[in-house]
Amino acid sequence: MSQDLAASLIPAGQLCKLMQIKSQGKFTKEDFDEQFRMRIEINVKQLLGADSTQDELFSFIAKTTQCTNCGTGTPPNFPKMLTCSGCKSVHYCNKSCQMEDWKRGHKALCTGKIIPKDVFRVAYFCSKMLSFLSLGLDTEEEMAMNADSSKFRTALLKSGCKDHIYMPIFEDGTLMYIPMPLKFVAYLCPEGDQQVFIGTGLESFSDSEQHITIAVQTKILVDKTALPQGAIFVMIETPVQLP
Repeated sequence: MSQDLAASLIPAGQLCKLMQIKSQGKFTKEDFDEQFRMRIEINVKQLLGADSTQDELFSFIAKTTQCTNCGTGTPPNFPKMLTCSGCKSVHYCNKSCQMEDWKRGHKALCTGKIIPKDVFRVAYFCSKMLSFLSLGLDTEEEMAMNADSSKFRTALLKSGCKDHIYMPIFEDGTLMYIPMPLKFVAYLCPEGDQQVFIGTGLESFSDSEQHITIAVQTKILVDKTALPQGAIFVMIETPVQLP
């Protein structure tokens, strides 16, 4: 999975340049550096212990299944959920969840022509990793998503980045999430821009239970030093709630 992340996600420097271009200079390098400073890194040793490796964690996350519609997850040794026959990358508890997600936005994404399957795989891997970070002990001392004791909630409260989208990047062999203020969504989604695809709507930011949305940026490079050409941003509303 590390190779897939490195091949698909835009590095920090290129993401900064791309944001500057799409914002027509309104988003500066200083803005990016400030957001990068508040990044949340995937520290395998802290999550699983000193003897654990990144490959072990990534393999575990890749083999878990999570309903794209409601967020219910199952570990690798459980029976798999329903799988979308088109992209083969998203899963559902049942037909009802699948139909709801299809009408809400997956129909527009799941073409196999506009967004390659490896892009779906990386995007939903990043979503599942965020869900894993939100696990913690609840009041009954059982593992639960969106627990107050979770690594992600602790890091989010420390940074104060609540009204943000989170952009995953893979830098120096480490997966990390950079918080971006919601006003920057306008730079990612200018009117008429057909290179940006929304996995689900962003209307949840006005709901009483707000959820984290990630903007997964993929790259299509002309050469190793070029800026991404025709970069695609896939936005996914995750089951991870804001505190």
